Amino acid sequence: MTDSRAVMLELPADIDLDALIIGLNRLHIKHKLVRDEEGIHLWLENPEDGDRVAELVRQIERVAAAEAQLDVVRAPVGVVARAYLSRLPVTITALVLCLLGTLVVRFYPDLAAWFTFQGFTRLEDNQILLEPLSETFKRNEWWRLLTPVFLHFGIFHIVFNGLWLWEFGRRVELLTGSGAYLLLLSGTAIGSNVGQYLWSGPSLFGGFSGVVYGLLGYIWVRNKRQPHPLLQLPGAIFPLMIGWLLICLFGVIDFFIAGGVANGAHVVGLFIGMLFGAISGQSRRPAN
Repeated sequence: MTDSRAVMLELPADIDLDALIIGLNRLHIKHKLVRDEEGIHLWLENPEDGDRVAELVRQIERVAAAEAQLDVVRAPVGVVARAYLSRLPVTITALVLCLLGTLVVRFYPDLAAWFTFQGFTRLEDNQILLEPLSETFKRNEWWRLLTPVFLHFGIFHIVFNGLWLWEFGRRVELLTGSGAYLLLLSGTAIGSNVGQYLWSGPSLFGGFSGVVYGLLGYIWVRNKRQPHPLLQLPGAIFPLMIGWLLICLFGVIDFFIAGGVANGAHVVGLFIGMLFGAISGQSRRPAN
């Protein structure tokens, strides 16, 4: 935002930022949140939005007060689930699909052949025979560009990816809205799958880690270009994730994990996420 008419509002320190951001996005109000030692400040590009924002803040505070009065009553599981689904439908759907993919790989391996990047057949000696990629797509099985990200090959695999998906994905979905977030996930998933195939050649691979690195790259670049409280990760996370990426690239993990690591998906996913972050972070900042 560079409009000299931009105005700044000071927000209560304990305001529910998730609810505020969802409300601002639904009202199509152009804004920028800044958190510093003095508190939380909301910049508005259009001063005429001030009254609507003030009413939104009052509504959020009334809801918070009502929840505080009812705090002695634990909300039913169904109510909590619906609340999460209404705020994070794409993230939760992705988590469910990853869990289903894990179960398919574990208990229905022949069914998993419908969701791998390349089709395959299982031989009598339990070996895998991959069919040429051209044959797979000659049958118009284009869903295979996406579906390998939901296949996971063990408990460590799904726990690692599921936790990071929840940590990164919910932040991005709340900030961008479910539609833009779905586009980011889809683009990163397809790109990381294609990248892994080009990196390693014909092979079986799967997992959400390429998308996880895409979300990491998105958060890092967008928060550099357009800082936002939702994108402020603990300082150790980025070095940890990049360190893990480098360890995998040098082949250290291959000695401990059967089948190796999808390094191509990690690298390509990271750069695709950074590209999305750079594009999304082009919004103008408020004037001083």
